[in-house]
Amino acid sequence: MFNLAWGNLTIGKSKNKSDAGVLNKKEYFDRVNYVRTASGLRKALMEQKHLSSNTSAPIDFKGLAFGATIRAAKQILGKPELHANKEEEVSGHEVLFYFSSLGSARVTECLHFLNGRFIMAQTIIKRPKPEKTKAVLASVLEQYGLLKDITEGITPEGFFPVCDQSRNRIEVHYAFDLMLTYVTGDADVFSLVEAAPAQEWYKGSFLRNAFREHLVRYV
Repeated sequence: MFNLAWGNLTIGKSKNKSDAGVLNKKEYFDRVNYVRTASGLRKALMEQKHLSSNTSAPIDFKGLAFGATIRAAKQILGKPELHANKEEEVSGHEVLFYFSSLGSARVTECLHFLNGRFIMAQTIIKRPKPEKTKAVLASVLEQYGLLKDITEGITPEGFFPVCDQSRNRIEVHYAFDLMLTYVTGDADVFSLVEAAPAQEWYKGSFLRNAFREHLVRYV
């Protein structure tokens, strides 16, 4: 039964059916646990087809602009519960983790940095109820001036990805958990990830596997 469910896990909803995808097991744990591999970073940073700007408001993450430093992130968001900076596959990739709750749902926020600069964030809400999911998405749309455009028959998911004039975007992914992914529109970042050398010891690392299992308890 569990294995059969994977074929029905869609990556959000879109006005354009060609933008929808399906999560397999590997993609689910790489995207929903947290993006940590070279391939996962490339997939997350790769610009979607038919992407167009739909907000004039610049996209940031809780006031943290893309390109900001780790120090700036800590000043704005406080001390993280975890800072992954040694067990990542891509050299120069670091992740700050913040854990909280939204009502009864657990929330994990993962802020990704490459060479010390902010490139992406993931907000992962653990198994939210449908009304909570709708409220979260509506809050994001309101922040970027899109909530007023919702009419009967159009769900909040239909307005994602939210994209600003600098190509920064917010994507929504919904499987068992709700995930909002904030992604930089800087094309140079994707090129850097493609060119970044992988850590030689990453594959089969005992510490890497132990750290992943530790995170699963939170996410």
